[in-house]
Amino acid sequence: MIHKIMILSFFCCCIFSCKKSILHDPPEDPVETDAQRYSPLSNFNTSTATYFDSIFTRYGGGFTGGDVAYSHVLPDGRSIWLFGDSFLDTVYPDRHRPRTSFIHNLMVVTDTLGGFTTLHGGTIDDPLPFYIASDPNQFYWPNSAFINNNKTQLYVMLVRIEANGEGGIFGFDVKGNDIAVLSLPDLKIKRIVPFSEGDFIDWSSATLEDDDGYIYIYGVESTKRNKFMHVSRTKATGPLKNFEFYNGTNWVHDSTQSVRLQGGLSEQFSVFKSQGKYYLLSEGNLLSPDIFLYDAAGPVGPFSNKRKIYTAPQAGGNIIAYNATAHTEFNNNDSLLVGYSINSTNIRDVYKNADNYRPYFFWLGNWR
Repeated sequence: MIHKIMILSFFCCCIFSCKKSILHDPPEDPVETDAQRYSPLSNFNTSTATYFDSIFTRYGGGFTGGDVAYSHVLPDGRSIWLFGDSFLDTVYPDRHRPRTSFIHNLMVVTDTLGGFTTLHGGTIDDPLPFYIASDPNQFYWPNSAFINNNKTQLYVMLVRIEANGEGGIFGFDVKGNDIAVLSLPDLKIKRIVPFSEGDFIDWSSATLEDDDGYIYIYGVESTKRNKFMHVSRTKATGPLKNFEFYNGTNWVHDSTQSVRLQGGLSEQFSVFKSQGKYYLLSEGNLLSPDIFLYDAAGPVGPFSNKRKIYTAPQAGGNIIAYNATAHTEFNNNDSLLVGYSINSTNIRDVYKNADNYRPYFFWLGNWR
């Protein structure tokens, strides 16, 4: 049973950036050429983030590989890292791994002294996910997080997944989004509360804690050829009390009035603020290895000035790169840390070489 779940889940991970088969696909934006859509990579300085690559190149004792790799700094200076489908246990010196110790999610905690702790359920020999769905037929992928105004709780946006029995790379369905509430600083799960049902919008793509008193929660509506941003928000003083949705002009309480704001995105991305300007960082549509940066004057856009900042060098053949994110708490001399996930469409590659399933990182200079 474990082996079947592993294979299904890894194929699912591979196509998470193009995952939903929506039956109600409305007309889409015109498809533009790359030359029309973005300026060429020319003014950016990039270099491998050797330290971050090294700390996630693990051989045993906890996390040894996974995707998502979303980070959020905690009030005490530690950072949590959210991972979806993940391996624990062992990686051998030649970098191959055993076909054991796989779970659908876990969390890593790092600190400024080099500490690295893996949080999951069960034991290292018989592990369980850190976040467990109430329905035994479903599981969670954690994709983004935020902290309340008085810094006492961490909120993790979860997407709820269920295998649909069809097999292959589309053998699962998105069932909705929930929010895990964790106490700080001990990171204990207090409760998991529902946020949305169905697969029309995955509301776990990104979060932004703005200085206007709101937390912005970004979702993606997936169609056959495109992915579109949607935005909701809640007050940082009481994050679960009231949610509003942007209808293109105003904030409303009816989630069905949420509108498309930005196309051509990945399933997971980052929206962040720096020196009064808002930025969107995302890989391109349909598992593109290219990573782009946009500007905006506000948290709902419009996001413009699209420019390519990087192309994942690992991508090619069976190997895919997906779901790039910015890790702004680690900015170094005005360089932005960016990470992305690597996976393979051939499950054997993941076992043969653990480096085919882990996050990679680079520094982006001159990004403003």
